[in-house]
Amino acid sequence: MHQFPLFQNGAAGAYVTSSGSNQEVAIPNNGDGATARYVRIAATGTAHVKPVLTGTACTTADILVGPGDAVFLNVQGFTHIAYLQEATGSKIVITPVEG
Repeated sequence: MHQFPLFQNGAAGAYVTSSGSNQEVAIPNNGDGATARYVRIAATGTAHVKPVLTGTACTTADILVGPGDAVFLNVQGFTHIAYLQEATGSKIVITPVEG
């Protein structure tokens, strides 16, 4: 077993900047052109994230991602990632994960 999670990335992800209001971005496609089933989300500042169907808000009670931190999420059945800043202007990177 590897001490770090190994994954394959064959497609571009999404790069967004958070603000004080809830926003959302479509879940990026994987290397096959289909909506990714799994994503890795990392942030440069503290932010909240949540896989959602479009139009659903993220709140401060949702998943907290800190600077330099990352979470891997199963996003099957969802269309978007909602996000909300905790720290002003946090950059959030959503990477499709394969394999």
